[in-house]
Amino acid sequence: MEEKPRIEVLTTPSNHDGVRLQVENVIVKNRDSFNFKMTELPHMEVAIETLKSGTADLLAMSIEQWKSLDTDGLKISAFLPRREPTMVLVGDDKPEYLPLNATVICPKKLVKRQLLRMRPDLSVYQLHEFIELNNITDTDDEFDIGEDLELLENMRIDGLIDGYVISRGQFSQIKTRVRRHTLGMQREKPSQEFERSKFISPPLEGFTVLVSRDGFPTAVIKTLNDEAAETCYDIENSIFESLPDSLKQICGIYVEQKKLSTILKQYVKLIDDSYALKIGENYLIPSRKKTREQRTKWNPSRDITQGPRICIHFELLGRDSNVSLELVRIEPKFENKFERGKNVLIQEIKFLVELLQQDHDELKRLIDGLPDEYRLAKPGLLKL
Repeated sequence: MEEKPRIEVLTTPSNHDGVRLQVENVIVKNRDSFNFKMTELPHMEVAIETLKSGTADLLAMSIEQWKSLDTDGLKISAFLPRREPTMVLVGDDKPEYLPLNATVICPKKLVKRQLLRMRPDLSVYQLHEFIELNNITDTDDEFDIGEDLELLENMRIDGLIDGYVISRGQFSQIKTRVRRHTLGMQREKPSQEFERSKFISPPLEGFTVLVSRDGFPTAVIKTLNDEAAETCYDIENSIFESLPDSLKQICGIYVEQKKLSTILKQYVKLIDDSYALKIGENYLIPSRKKTREQRTKWNPSRDITQGPRICIHFELLGRDSNVSLELVRIEPKFENKFERGKNVLIQEIKFLVELLQQDHDELKRLIDGLPDEYRLAKPGLLKL
């Protein structure tokens, strides 16, 4: 009988980001293939130095930690399946039904602008801004995550705020029973005029990696690696790093791998019982078979490349949340054809951001059919 590889994995106490729980689940599910030993250390910095000293094999961390801490001499050996990257609004009501001029605490500039785009009447603050504005005492200058959550929930219960935005991992740490409302991209009925606005998540959220020293035989843990998560990270990180620092905190980037049938089903939601498909007519064909509800079944055309697709979503919101730029590209994964699409998207972002910020000079002549005001000089549409 072949002996199972012995692997020691370092972890740290839960940072309320979902990493610790995910690693524990992976170890439990793969005990038949590996002889795991999990060792907990008090801080990530201590864990990194322990890994570098050679007394362990792997260290679990989030991508945020990987990019912000000293990881010289280390490498990413495996990606775990991506955790849900969307943020959640904690409160009694959905964002559509919050009271007029409701107060919401939100740590992310991007999500703040997304909320104000949806509800311009909201008052959205970061936690430290709200504390200073209302002279709240009995608080320290620096909080840990657990103290933040307790303070936010107490303020909500006391009626000082109507809700607050946190990650899903942080929500799991709340001890009291309270409702959450996902700020995601799902739209059950996109054709409806008042469907909830999309919330493209902040970049690089939800990635968990297993880090090792340079020279570690990555092939040993190949079965632990999630190729879809690795591919999505490479694309998302390339787009993120191509942006200037001024845009990184106010843009949303989300890359996902989807089956072709899943993408087509989303388009089907836009059509009725008759053949009324306007976009993508070359990609869907009606079938004579009907479901129990007597709706036409739609099948993919044989003329298109089969296989999964890489879906790239990008969004940038202006300072006043009244102007936004959104780009979506769907590329085949076959033979890394998505690489060209990614590079094209990066160039389009740079071009459109520059174009939307340009001032418009006064036109020399009046164009037929347009009002006189159209020819007047105007500032750029996008104010960052």
